[in-house]
Amino acid sequence: MKRRDFLKQAGCFVVTASVGKLTGCGDDAASTGMGDAGNTADAGTFGSDISVSFPQGVASGDPRPNSVMLWTRAEPEDGESSVMVELQVALDESFADLVVEQTLEAGLEHDHTLRVVVEALSPSTTYYYRFVSGEGESRVGRTWTAPEADDDVAVGLAWVSCQDFTSGFHGAYRRMINDDEQAAESDRVRFVLHVGDFIYETRREEFQTALDEDLERVDLIDRDGVPRTVAPFPSGGGETASGGSFAQTVDDYRHLYKSYLGDPDLQDARARWPFVCIWDDHEFSNDCWQTQANYTSEHSTDEPSQSRRVAANQAWFEYIPAILEEAEEADGVAPAAHDFRPVEVEDVRYDEGIDIDEPNNSKALGSLTIYRRLRFGRHLELVLTDNRSYRSDHALPEELTTGNPLIFQARGGLPLDVVVTLDAGNTANGGDPPASIDNFENVRRDSPPGTMLGAEQKQWFKDVMRATDATFKLWGNSVPLLRVRLDATAVDLIPKDLMLGPDAWDGYGTERRELMGFLRDEGIQNVISLSGDHHAHLAGVVHDDYDADSPTPVMVDFATAGISSAAMFTAIAGAIRSAAGEGLEALVAPILKVVNYDETQFGGERKAVPNFNALVLYGSAAANAIADSGDVAEGEALRLPGLNDHLRFVDTASQGYGLARIGADGADVTLVAIEVPVLDRGEEGARERYRASFTVPRLGDGESLVLDVPEIEGAKPFPLG
Repeated sequence: MKRRDFLKQAGCFVVTASVGKLTGCGDDAASTGMGDAGNTADAGTFGSDISVSFPQGVASGDPRPNSVMLWTRAEPEDGESSVMVELQVALDESFADLVVEQTLEAGLEHDHTLRVVVEALSPSTTYYYRFVSGEGESRVGRTWTAPEADDDVAVGLAWVSCQDFTSGFHGAYRRMINDDEQAAESDRVRFVLHVGDFIYETRREEFQTALDEDLERVDLIDRDGVPRTVAPFPSGGGETASGGSFAQTVDDYRHLYKSYLGDPDLQDARARWPFVCIWDDHEFSNDCWQTQANYTSEHSTDEPSQSRRVAANQAWFEYIPAILEEAEEADGVAPAAHDFRPVEVEDVRYDEGIDIDEPNNSKALGSLTIYRRLRFGRHLELVLTDNRSYRSDHALPEELTTGNPLIFQARGGLPLDVVVTLDAGNTANGGDPPASIDNFENVRRDSPPGTMLGAEQKQWFKDVMRATDATFKLWGNSVPLLRVRLDATAVDLIPKDLMLGPDAWDGYGTERRELMGFLRDEGIQNVISLSGDHHAHLAGVVHDDYDADSPTPVMVDFATAGISSAAMFTAIAGAIRSAAGEGLEALVAPILKVVNYDETQFGGERKAVPNFNALVLYGSAAANAIADSGDVAEGEALRLPGLNDHLRFVDTASQGYGLARIGADGADVTLVAIEVPVLDRGEEGARERYRASFTVPRLGDGESLVLDVPEIEGAKPFPLG
């Protein structure tokens, strides 16, 4: 199939910036079935007989030195007809200096979305764009092209994660916009990196409430007085074990994107900056791996969902602007990403394991490939990985945790030594893995070690890291690399230390050790991971082997909290409180104590203090002492030596985003925390709580990696303030 015909079939168009006749998706207008718009700049002189609106706004994505993707959704009044839409791109906001004027078709087969790659643009340039159909006109968007690969320039970016629509408002984006408008031109954000959970695939029938900072239920009412809800799925959705519903069809997933993109703050952010996006799990299914979902049973992921995976891939492709098929080879490393390709699959059960060769699983995953790289001048190479599509099942299968009263969540807070041993598979214990550990059957003793990236993507990642000559290598990483160990020595209910997040890289430690060893042995320095997922602000050093007697620091990882999703502390404390309210108070009291305490009994103001931060930083004896006395100094004096010493910052009770500025001499990274986003503050945006700012100096040959604790501006999070 000719490239232009394939792109048209996939719902993607390519246009060339110039002045004069422009054609889309190929060498001539006739080949696409498109007319030629000529140079009719008047928005009212071209269009459709059907009234058209643009309810989801506009967006741009994947800026490269000479190209960028532009996006909109043109909704016809009848909801079905194909409509002709004119794209206009200009160097000025008044559109007097046009560089693109092109007619395109938005059809029902792609939910009237338009994805347009504009080529032959100038590097490091701001462009303005809009879409016009008849008397309907979109809002004006602004985008930016990347600098040339050898340009000696510093580049600023923001990175975000986890924006559950019904857990809070998206005022973090408004805060980001307002601050950026006040910044000097040289200090402004150039693009936004979204590391996953752009949507959440579930909804509930009842009116949604959220937990505030005191863990009290609050109704979510927007600035117009409307409850913040997601309407029922077009298909009705599937039923979750907890009583909600989940997306099943492509129309269900489209429904979620349309609902989320109705948010004014998110829509304004997409119109202001180009976004660079990868997915995590909720774009398909919570805690997913490959095409497995986890809704029928609370403790199982044994739910083959190949058709849902294809539906989720198609909706992501339609609503997230990303240059995939059109990426070019660099440094001798061929691009792997490709556009969505429709496939027919059946939901066929397959064995949970490491290497899956079930044909429907392979076809579903192969319908869309998104791991890719982008270059921004001499000092910034952005490497994006897909941490869901090729990973193996979780090391400790959920069915082994069923019925265990000490495990509240099948994929969180699991025994550390069990997860480490099972993840290592047949390489554990020097190649002689035990048959069981801590009364858990070792179902992985005959399997190879677990994988997060899969063999092909892992090799691509290594090839890119070895080939790039950029000063800093930024890894767009949906889940944190940092190990977070929960000390259990002073919690009688928990006999063993726990691993906080085995759904993240902590659950795939063997491959993390392989990748860190690769970077170490190859002498690849100045690598920074920007991650999300955990609903917490975290920062620290990633070692080659966290279990070694003398681990070597290899790179750093910064995890941003969610834009709106409930903070980790809020979710954990809320769940334990709920368990206590169901007659389990005596059972869960020792755990609740090291997670949360009420400081009003000591003359303080907060009813819900995130003692969980102290548990992570200082250990369980320290957390107990703080809860008993309200004295942080007393608790800190009991700090457990060696516990999470690689962590430089922890705030599990945060929402917000991250900022980074990458230049020749180093990287400046800031974690911005906002108030709990249960109020829609309109144009004011979410109020800022603090900024934790780090400096990552550029390392030369032989220099050791050191990351200092941050400078904090604003109210320091507990237990630091």
